[in-house]
Amino acid sequence: MSGDEPNDPGAAPPRAPQVTSPPLLLELRRALAARERDTMVLPGFRRAAVLVPLLDAPGGLEVLFTVRSSRLANHAGQIAFPGGRVDPGETPADAARRETFEEIGVAVPEGALLGTLHDHPSPAAYIVTPIVGVLPWPQPLAVNATEVEEVFAVPLAELAALTPRSETRVLEHFSRVIHFYTWQRRLIWGMTGNILKDLLDTLRELGAFGGAT
Repeated sequence: MSGDEPNDPGAAPPRAPQVTSPPLLLELRRALAARERDTMVLPGFRRAAVLVPLLDAPGGLEVLFTVRSSRLANHAGQIAFPGGRVDPGETPADAARRETFEEIGVAVPEGALLGTLHDHPSPAAYIVTPIVGVLPWPQPLAVNATEVEEVFAVPLAELAALTPRSETRVLEHFSRVIHFYTWQRRLIWGMTGNILKDLLDTLRELGAFGGAT
């Protein structure tokens, strides 16, 4: 994990550097604005949000993931996107930006947000709204070790080349297809795998990966 000291959630976010978005990101912004989102409401479920961080790296776009701390009560050690519950008075975008700063010390300007993917249910009784954002990379991190054990990035093209394994699971309130991606012995699955598939499918519809399937 980069960065080593837990970040102070009460501190003012540092000024983030500007990002020059390649044409693909502009197309993605337009596509997300135009699509009809799948939104969910389930009895007893609370609202949460995650940031799906696209990294504007020198070698091309990458996707940032976190590994949740092994000391957490839920989903310990699993690969995730930065995020958490939506607090009263917040929008999902507000929550995604706040949680990203609290977890990894990255300030996300409002203008860096590209749009919203479909809602996804969590077994922990949350409806999770994924917010796609673009961040300059590399940049320094200040990782909150109580929540996050590691941060890593994967080139977008390598994720697009993976073929996920899928299975259907029946939970108390719903059944869902879960997608499993394996990248360099790392397993990206569950809600994170499903959000990743939504992102990749959306980009594929824009012709982002050429002949990649």
